[in-house]
Amino acid sequence: MSLANGFPFCDHMPALDLADFIKTVDTQPPPTVQYSSTRRVARYRTEIPVVVRVLVDDEYLAVPGRCFEIGEGGLGAVITREFPAGEMVSLELSFPQSPPLASLRAVVRHRMGFLHGFEFLGLTPEQREMIRAYCRTLQSV
Repeated sequence: MSLANGFPFCDHMPALDLADFIKTVDTQPPPTVQYSSTRRVARYRTEIPVVVRVLVDDEYLAVPGRCFEIGEGGLGAVITREFPAGEMVSLELSFPQSPPLASLRAVVRHRMGFLHGFEFLGLTPEQREMIRAYCRTLQSV
C-alpha cells in the first residue's frame, strides 16, 4: 500500500499539481453564502425601555435594558447584565401611547455579550394583540 499524498486511502488518486490547483481555484467564482432566517414571525425595529426580572437567591432582581426589536414571538434587547440561554425571566415594557403591558414571561433563547434574544411564553390574547398593534406602527427588520 502506497502513501500517495500522505494518506493510505488516497493511493488510487493522482497527486495534484499545485499550479493546476491554483489555476482551478482562481477560475472558480467565489462561493456565495445564503443566510436563512429561523424566525417564525417578523421582527420590527423599536427603541423602548425594558426591565428584566429574574429570581436570584429567593429575591427578584430588576435589570434595566433597551429593546431594539420586537415581534409577536419575542424581542431583542441590550440588558445591563448577562443572562444565560434557557433562563426564565419576566419582561416589563410599555409602548408609547399605550397602557403598560402586564409582566410577560419569556425565555432567553440566545445571548452575545449584553445582547439578548427573548422568546415570549404564554401570552394572553390581549397581550398578543397589543404587541401586534404596536408592530404595525414599526419598520420591519
